[in-house]
Amino acid sequence: MNSDFFDFDMYSQNIGFFYKNKDKISSKFGIILTIIYIIISLGLFIFYTTKTIKRTSINVHDSTIHLKESSKFNIDPNLFYFAFGVENPETSTRFIDETIYYPKVTFYEKIKQGPTLTTVEERELEIERCKQEKFGEKYQSLIVEGELNNSYCINDINLTLSRGFKLNRVSYIKIGIYACVNTTENNNHCKPKEVIDKHISGTFFSLLAKDIGLDPSNYSDPIIPTLQDLHTTIDKSFFRDFVLYFGITEVQTDVGLFLEEINKENYINFIKSTQAFYYRDEEYYYNGETMCEIQFKIGDDIRIQKRSFMKMSEVFAITGGYMQLISTIFKIISLWINKLSYE
Repeated sequence: MNSDFFDFDMYSQNIGFFYKNKDKISSKFGIILTIIYIIISLGLFIFYTTKTIKRTSINVHDSTIHLKESSKFNIDPNLFYFAFGVENPETSTRFIDETIYYPKVTFYEKIKQGPTLTTVEERELEIERCKQEKFGEKYQSLIVEGELNNSYCINDINLTLSRGFKLNRVSYIKIGIYACVNTTENNNHCKPKEVIDKHISGTFFSLLAKDIGLDPSNYSDPIIPTLQDLHTTIDKSFFRDFVLYFGITEVQTDVGLFLEEINKENYINFIKSTQAFYYRDEEYYYNGETMCEIQFKIGDDIRIQKRSFMKMSEVFAITGGYMQLISTIFKIISLWINKLSYE
C-alpha cells in the first residue's frame, strides 16, 4: 500500500533531473508537491467552512426607503419605552410635584375626511412614577441608579402607531405639560404663582427613551441597546411644540447555509425631532392650557439592513479556485524542474 501511495503522481509524469543528457535521476518531488497540494486544499476547505458555520464572514447592505404606503407599528414595551418629566432649574434633575405642574398623556387616532383629519379616538393613558426595571434588563445598566425616581412613565404602552394617508388613518401619542391651576377638584392645592413661575420658566422638559444601535457582525443578537436623552425648553412666555419621529428598522438576515433563506425582524428607533414655539401671554397657561406638547409619531422612512453570510456553495467555489491556481503553479514548477540538466 505504501508503494502504491508513493507511486501516485497528480502531474502524470516523473519529476527528476537530467545529468549529462543521460537518463533522468528519479526523485519523489512530484509526491511532495501532491501532498502539499492536498494539505493546502483541505486547509482552505476547513478554514472557509469554519467561517461559514460560525457566521464570521458577512456582507452588509444598508438602505433607506421612503414609504409611499402607510406604515404602522405595534408598540412593544420590550422594544420601546420612555421616561419623562420637567427638570428643576436649580438642580437640573427631574422632579414630580403636581402642585406646580402636571402631565397628561393622550393617545389620538384620526381619520382623513376630505382635506381634514377628524379625531375618532382620544384616550388618556395612565401614567405612574417610573420604575427602572420597566426598561428591561438590557437597558438598566445604561441608567444611573435613581435617575428615574422623579420621572413619569406610561403604565400600559401596548398601542399601535400608524402614519400614512393610504390607510386614511393616523395615530400618535401626545404628552402635554400644564401649569397647576387651582380648582375645586384639586382642592386649590396649587402652590403660589410665584413658586410655579420659578420652577417652570426657563427650564427643560426632558425625556429618556429606548433606542437601538446595530452590530451586524453579531449573528444571533445584532441589537445594541442605547438611550436617547432629549430636551426642550419650557417657559411661561411661549408655547413649545416638540415632535419626535420614530421609524422602523427592518433587519433582514440570510440564515441559509446552502440556499437563501431570509429572516426578518422589525425594531423601532429614533429618527429625528422637530420643534416650533409660539409666543403667548403667560396668563394663557394659568387658564388650564398646555404650555408644552410632545408628540410621538411614526416617520415616513424605513431603514433596511440586509445581512448575508458565506454559504457552502461559496466555500466550494472559493476552495476550487484556489485548488486550480495551486495546481497550475505546481505543474509549472514540475515542468521547469524536468528541464533542468547538469553537465
